[in-house]
Amino acid sequence: MTGTKATATRPVRVAVVGGGIAGVSAAWKLRQLLGDRAHILIAEAYDRVGGKLKTVNFANGPVDMGAEAFMGVRQDFVELVKAAGLENELRTPSGLPSGFFVDGQLVDIPKATVMGIPADGGSVEHVVGSEAAARIDAERSGQPMTWKPGQDASVGQLVEARYGAAAVKRLVSPMLGGVYSSSAYDLGVRATIPQLAAELDRRGGQGEGFFLSDVISSLLEKRAAHQSSAPAPVFYGLERGYRSLVAALLEQSGAEVLYNTGVESIGRGHDGWYIEPIGSVDAVILATPAPTASVLLQDMAPTASEALDSIQLASSVVVGMRFASNHGIPERSGVLLGEDAPTEAKAFTFSSKKWPHIAQRGGAFVRASFGTLHEPWYLEADDLALLAYALEDLQKFTGESKKPEEFFVQRWWGGIPCYGVGHQQLSEAAYRDVRDIRGLALAGSMLNGVGVPASAATGIAAAEEIVEEMGWA
Repeated sequence: MTGTKATATRPVRVAVVGGGIAGVSAAWKLRQLLGDRAHILIAEAYDRVGGKLKTVNFANGPVDMGAEAFMGVRQDFVELVKAAGLENELRTPSGLPSGFFVDGQLVDIPKATVMGIPADGGSVEHVVGSEAAARIDAERSGQPMTWKPGQDASVGQLVEARYGAAAVKRLVSPMLGGVYSSSAYDLGVRATIPQLAAELDRRGGQGEGFFLSDVISSLLEKRAAHQSSAPAPVFYGLERGYRSLVAALLEQSGAEVLYNTGVESIGRGHDGWYIEPIGSVDAVILATPAPTASVLLQDMAPTASEALDSIQLASSVVVGMRFASNHGIPERSGVLLGEDAPTEAKAFTFSSKKWPHIAQRGGAFVRASFGTLHEPWYLEADDLALLAYALEDLQKFTGESKKPEEFFVQRWWGGIPCYGVGHQQLSEAAYRDVRDIRGLALAGSMLNGVGVPASAATGIAAAEEIVEEMGWA
């Protein structure tokens, strides 16, 4: 097939491998760009689309058992929801604060931090204690730090070196763990907190020493200025859960979905690409987890394959519980639990407190999360054991033994890529290698962010890339 608009004799065929939010978004965008002249296929290895998004029907309404919110600053995703016709589905949280569980008490999560990294000790003393707070404030009386633009480091190592280990254990790891299911020591600054990396680059490029507290202060000032000039909800959710968005995008894409179809290999065909077991297509978008993409790319894009193979995946499990009464449920949207918390769970979401549309259904709904990169064994526990863990931990917050009307356990094996030190270089290497191969594109949470908006954006970008390089615009 040439690079011209060779669509007069037959429709173009594009295969999207993977039916998660990235793949479904890619298929949707392909339809927007190509109209009726495209035959779009989605090859999904399981019996449903949505990937790591899953909405479960409980007796009084649907609740997400994967991601359940997205950042309001991602206006591109807000626009996608609107374009899919779901603007009326958008919901905002109640505004109740989240908390940490410190020394047997629920305390507010400090607002003036960058992913848990504070600018001073006083603002976080109620979390870390007076001794650790004094250690944070003592940074300015010690040696300045240096930073070479472009370098990377683990978030945990950076913060511990400047503020001490308690700040990492009680603040940063719980905050990052809620997003990545990994410790701050497992995560790289550049990929997980890019605004921090950019400010470190700027100051480091001046050739003088500086303090982390000054860097964080600067970022907090910029955030406050942005929020005052462009106020927007911090988070959004969807009335019927992410399932409604996935279903709308899929329907509007008009894609043919091949369920229970694991792609075994992809390769160049006589006139485009050949996918086993699908057949011949003109172009391919790989929207699979990193290990699967690595295997499929090993012959045609060995650099990308090696880079993606280096990405570790964190597993987790969510226990959703519906209670007849909300008695005792804290007036908080949730609680993040550090490694020294006396709980098995790493976090709780008090969904019926966080989301007014869930509260309106009556009773209470609570989600408990277990498992991290280094604690995958929770996924091996049976459902009743996990429920027992969740109820025992919940009793520590409520002071009473609660019994759910119904519950659901959702395991996410390898659900979240771990953005370690150097991850940005890995993803860029993979992207560059594949970008040079005409008719092939990458998408997914392994690239530019694990959140739903970021994953969807990679699918849309991959669709645009394919249409441009194939000359179909």
